[in-house]
Amino acid sequence: MLFSISSPLASANGIDVICENHAVSCFSEISARQQHQASGSSQWWQLEILRLNSLFHFRKFDELYAVIRPWVNHEDVPVEYQPVINMLFGKWLAINNRKEEAKSAYVQSLSGYEALFEKDPSQETALSILNLLVSLERFESARDFVDVLETNNYNDAEFYREIFAELGHIALKSEHLEQHLFYREKSLFWAKQIDDPQQVAVAYNNYAVALRNYSKFDEARKAFLTGLTYAKAAKDFAQVNTIYLRLAEIENRVSDSAKAAMWLGKVDIEKLPTPQIVYYRKLTADLKTKAEED
Repeated sequence: MLFSISSPLASANGIDVICENHAVSCFSEISARQQHQASGSSQWWQLEILRLNSLFHFRKFDELYAVIRPWVNHEDVPVEYQPVINMLFGKWLAINNRKEEAKSAYVQSLSGYEALFEKDPSQETALSILNLLVSLERFESARDFVDVLETNNYNDAEFYREIFAELGHIALKSEHLEQHLFYREKSLFWAKQIDDPQQVAVAYNNYAVALRNYSKFDEARKAFLTGLTYAKAAKDFAQVNTIYLRLAEIENRVSDSAKAAMWLGKVDIEKLPTPQIVYYRKLTADLKTKAEED
């Protein structure tokens, strides 16, 4: 699921940056600021939600449960904060393999967010609804909801990049390759409107993967190479090495073992994201087998 720990109060006071990167400072600062707010006030609750989100962000799951459990279905929780309480509790349940309970929490959260969206169709609420629809595997409803979001004409390229990236993930998970390609292309279009080479690199990589899966190897190679340029500009070495691996996979698929070996040789496995290491090892073994057969 997409995840953000920011809030209007956090952004206004700069605490969101602290809570993205430094756990001890984050929780200390939240406690200090809450002491200057009336308990139960809107400002107090914004800080409390930031604390809950930060506990999840820093994977402090035992502490998250201890703090969040008393708030679940508590009458003192303002209506605008009840959906995020239920969503975070659902995440905790899912992590602990309590899938049916997690589903119930997500359904309750979704209902709350939909009521909030009806009153105020904000982008933040929209993303929460989309995330929950995906988590509940209501993929058709997610697609229909994005159609609604497009008609709202939000002037926010980052928002549209994110929702189309999410729809691309849905399409891939549903094995709808044509839709996967369509949504990755739309996400790339919006990413290119943002002055962030790292995000453009990611979008190109995802688009190229969709082309590869659709057997459009020449176009995929071109998109990977463009993404590589952006990844290098952003100094995103994890993305650089991922794209090296993807290019090696492309050449292996078109039976050019020499080029595949060349790209694979550029991969720095220490800078390769952990989920990609299994593919690196598989491709290395495959190329070795082909070399021995030749």
